[in-house]
Amino acid sequence: MHAETDPTELMRLPGLYRAWELAQIVQAECDYRVESAGETADGTQLFAIYRDSRFEADMAEVRP
Repeated sequence: MHAETDPTELMRLPGLYRAWELAQIVQAECDYRVESAGETADGTQLFAIYRDSRFEADMAEVRP
């Protein structure tokens, strides 16, 4: 996370994610926070992901 990103500006993405799913979610030029969120019955670790809420505002300007 960049120093200028205020933690209050992070928005939690819905759901929990496995480590191998992170590559499908992370995008350049966006700040993230990843926190451990437990594990599945088979022991696979799960993560909660928070993304810079400013990214959503920027994307709203780009979307038709």
